[in-house]
Amino acid sequence: MRHSDGPAHHTPLPEGSSSSAVFSTFMRVAHAHRQLMSRRMAAHGIPAGQLFCLKEIAHNDGITQCDLAEALSISRPTLTVMLQKMERAGLIQRASDASDQRFTRIHLSPEGTHVHEEMHEVIGEVMAEVAGPLAEPDRVELARLLGLVHDNITAALENSEKADS
Repeated sequence: MRHSDGPAHHTPLPEGSSSSAVFSTFMRVAHAHRQLMSRRMAAHGIPAGQLFCLKEIAHNDGITQCDLAEALSISRPTLTVMLQKMERAGLIQRASDASDQRFTRIHLSPEGTHVHEEMHEVIGEVMAEVAGPLAEPDRVELARLLGLVHDNITAALENSEKADS
């Protein structure tokens, strides 16, 4: 567990109602969030699976397919299928790297840029609906706690990768 003023500790939480309640609540929130985002994005014609892909390309214009697969933590064949669908939908453009033809670079098309902007509007609407009713101090505390959870997950992933190598 990570404390706000110290490093991450890698001792397991004690068994009991508090650790199971945290796990259960975390899983329920993650599942409900995924469902809500999928529905809202689908209502705007944006496949939820492409959400993070669009975001990553928008923030890293010209990213290679290899780097994109790594950034999204998905296999290259899975990414290839996703990119083919996105290209057919007119959301992206793929081009060979000018200096090294072995690499393919991914760019958002004008339509992809429009969809990315629309996606941000939908996310803003969802966040206003979900977190907006919370008092400002509660939103600040929630952001702080989720940041700590993210840090702990990232550390666990890094430790897992080290153990696997």
